[in-house]
Amino acid sequence: MNVEAIYLNHQSELQFHLARIVDCPEIAADIAQESFIIFFREAQKQTIDHPRGFLFRIAKNLAYDHIKHRKVTENYLQAKEQSLPPQSEFPSAEKLVSVDQRLAAITRILDELPVRTREIFVLNRVYGMTYAETAKELGISDSAVEKHMAKALLHCRKQFKNHLPDPA
Repeated sequence: MNVEAIYLNHQSELQFHLARIVDCPEIAADIAQESFIIFFREAQKQTIDHPRGFLFRIAKNLAYDHIKHRKVTENYLQAKEQSLPPQSEFPSAEKLVSVDQRLAAITRILDELPVRTREIFVLNRVYGMTYAETAKELGISDSAVEKHMAKALLHCRKQFKNHLPDPA
């Protein structure tokens, strides 16, 4: 099979066909190039009875893959754009200061806990580990984790009333 002749005979037709599918001559040229590369690799592995049809099938599949990828990307960007709050919904400076104060108070409350209890609380509440995972991570029993968590939660409930400023 004369691959060079296939390229010369079908390159511009293939590129024109792809441009209609992907609606962009530059992308069509890239897909045509990739199609020929795949075609040439396959021609070395197997006998291709209908080279033009095979080449166009490769190109069409690549074009459809490109379109699918473009749609996924557009949908992702659109969803991301819609998930951003409008500028007016961003917190004010006062709200940010209030949040910082609350975080500082929470940190103080947690710092009052014994080290092991704080460690267990952080693994469970911050890192989302289950009691069993926490127990395994620290090499202690599940019931020890439960006791430490009960102690931490009781302490936090009591201290939140004393340390946390009213939310704005």
